[in-house]
Amino acid sequence: MNKNLKSFLEVLGVLVITCIIAMTSPFNPWANVGFTSMQEEILDIAHSVREGYLAYVDLGGNYGPVLYEFYGLGYLLTETHVVHFVMELVIIFASVYFLYKSAKLYTSEIFAIVCTAIPTVFGWGALTSTGPEMILFFIMSLTVYHVTRQLKYGFLSYHTYLLAIDMTLVIFLQPGYCILWFIILLFFAVMFKVKDIESKDYKSFWMSILEGIITVSIPMGLYLWYFKNASSFLEQVVNYNFNNMGNLASGLRITLGTPWSLLIVLLLVVIIVKAFKGDYFLDLCCWLGLIAVAVIVISLQGDVNPHSIELLKALYVVPLASAFSFIDEPLGLSAEERKF
Repeated sequence: MNKNLKSFLEVLGVLVITCIIAMTSPFNPWANVGFTSMQEEILDIAHSVREGYLAYVDLGGNYGPVLYEFYGLGYLLTETHVVHFVMELVIIFASVYFLYKSAKLYTSEIFAIVCTAIPTVFGWGALTSTGPEMILFFIMSLTVYHVTRQLKYGFLSYHTYLLAIDMTLVIFLQPGYCILWFIILLFFAVMFKVKDIESKDYKSFWMSILEGIITVSIPMGLYLWYFKNASSFLEQVVNYNFNNMGNLASGLRITLGTPWSLLIVLLLVVIIVKAFKGDYFLDLCCWLGLIAVAVIVISLQGDVNPHSIELLKALYVVPLASAFSFIDEPLGLSAEERKF
C-alpha cells in the first residue's frame, strides 16, 4: 500500500474513533448531555480564574493549575463551551493516536485500530463525563507509548525526557498519581543498569529526567510565584492529595470490580502462551507489573471513583494488542518494526 495512503487511513481511523467518543461530550454543542457536578465545579473555578480571581487563594479546589488553566483558556474567546469542545477534540485525538501507535508495536495496523477502539469507545460516555481524568488519560496515553518504545528498543533519551515531563505535569495536575510515574522511571533506572548500557547513555538517562522536570517546573513555578499562591497550592493540592489517600481495599473493589480487569488475566494468558512457544515475552512481564502498580496507585487515591477506571483502560491497549498478535501470523500480518 502507498505510504501516504496508509498514513491517511490510519489518521482517518483515529479521527473516526475520536468523533465517536466526542458524541458523548457535554461540551458537544449538538448533543444534549449535562455536566456532572465535578465538571461544573471545575468549570466554575476555571471561569473565576479567567476573571482574575486567584486559584487556591480566592478560590477553593484541590486540583493543580494545569487543570484550571486548561479549562480557563476555553473562556478567553467566548462564554460558551465551543472552544472547550475543540480543545477536548484535540486531546482526545492525541490520546487515541498515541494508544494506536503503542498497539501498533504489538500487532498489525488493522488490529491496532480495533485494540484502540475497544477501551476508548466501549463504556459509552465514561471518558467525556470525567473531571481531571480526561487530561490524566491524555498524559497516560503518552506514557504508554514512551514505555512501550523503551521496553521494545531499549533506552531512548527523548522518551525518557518526555516521561519526566508527563510525571511533572501530573504533579501540577493531581499529585497523588505522580507515584506511578516515579516508579516507572525508577524501574527504567534499574532495568538500564542491569542491562549495563554504556556509561554515557546512563548519564544521559538521568539528565533527560532532570531536563523533563525542569521543562515543566520552571513555567509552573513562575506561575505560582507571580500569582503568589505557591504556599496555598502546596496546602490545598499537594498536601491535600497525599494526606487524603484512600483505603486500598475499597479502591481495589472499584478498579478491579469491572469486566475490564479480565484484560489483566488475558495478558497473563498471552505471556504463558508465548513462553510455551519460545517467543520473547519479558516486555509483557514488565507490562503486567506496570498494570499492577497502576492498579494499586489509582486504588489508593482519596477520590477514586468509577471514572478512575478510564486511566487503566489506557494501559489495557497492550494486553489487547499482544493477544491480537496471535491472529496476525496466520493472516500474514505483522507488528510495526522500528529501528530507533
